[in-house]
This record gives sequence, structure tokens and C-alpha cells, in this order.
Amino acid sequence: MTKEAEASEAAGFERIELEYDDSDDSHLPKRKAFRGQWIFPPEDALHLPGTKFVDDQSRAYAVGVTAKGNVVVYMWKCGAKHDYAHRFLVFPSFEEAALGDDLNHAIREAVRKRGVPVEELDI
Repeated sequence: MTKEAEASEAAGFERIELEYDDSDDSHLPKRKAFRGQWIFPPEDALHLPGTKFVDDQSRAYAVGVTAKGNVVVYMWKCGAKHDYAHRFLVFPSFEEAALGDDLNHAIREAVRKRGVPVEELDI
């Protein structure tokens, strides 16, 4: 294990590996791995209803942070017979991730679950 991996493990990060069919790349099978920690892990994903303007499919969101401070979103649509439209997205911050309309609610819930940071004001 590298020193960087040891340091990230000591900080509570672990090696996370995902395997999915990437809807952003013609549904080709993909495997991705990174050091991080889940806020909402895939097995306990945040489930949100779809919007009636797009479709009625509910969506599942796994949200995490990487050892390098990025925000990871693994999302998919929940169908009657199987899950589909899997996507893996990486953002430099929660603020950037929250800009996406389809991600905003999930990101807000992840920030709440993780703990809203206090902004100290010198006023």
C-alpha cells in the first residue's frame, strides 16, 4: 500500500470499486475504483421520484467524497423489471454538483447527512 493510500485510509477513506453499464458511453460495461467514502452508499442509495416533465421513473443516487476532496455521484433509474441508465459523475465540490437540476435534491440531502459546515462571519 502506498503512503498516500495509507494516509487516506487513516482518514477514514477506503478503496471503492463500482461495476456498471455506462449510459453515457453506449451502455458499455465499466469498472471504476477510487479512494473515498460514501455518504449514501449504493446499497442504501437515496431514492427520489422522477419529475413528471421528464419521465415518471424514480432515481437512485449514491453520493460520496473522494480522498482528494471531489464529490462522486453514481446514479441510475429504477425500472419495474431492472435498473438502467447508470451514470458515474465527478465534481470538484458540492456546489458544482448541486448546479445540475437532476442532482440538486440528492446533493442537498448528502450535505445535510454529512453535516452542514458553519460559515463563521466576522461582521
